[in-house]
Amino acid sequence: MTLPPTNHDRLPVMTVGCAHLVMQQHINCLLFVCPVKAQAKARLVEDGKMVPANVVHFGY
Repeated sequence: MTLPPTNHDRLPVMTVGCAHLVMQQHINCLLFVCPVKAQAKARLVEDGKMVPANVVHFGY
């Protein structure tokens, strides 16, 4: 059993490696309420490591 992440604040610097880790650690966080997960997704999209969906998904 793992504990949920306790810090959801944006980071001053987000590397691609850090973004991958954040996405794994915050897998159960909702994107629109978790600033660090939103930052990680934006970083991965910016680097071409993730392609956003062309339709809105609800849930995780």
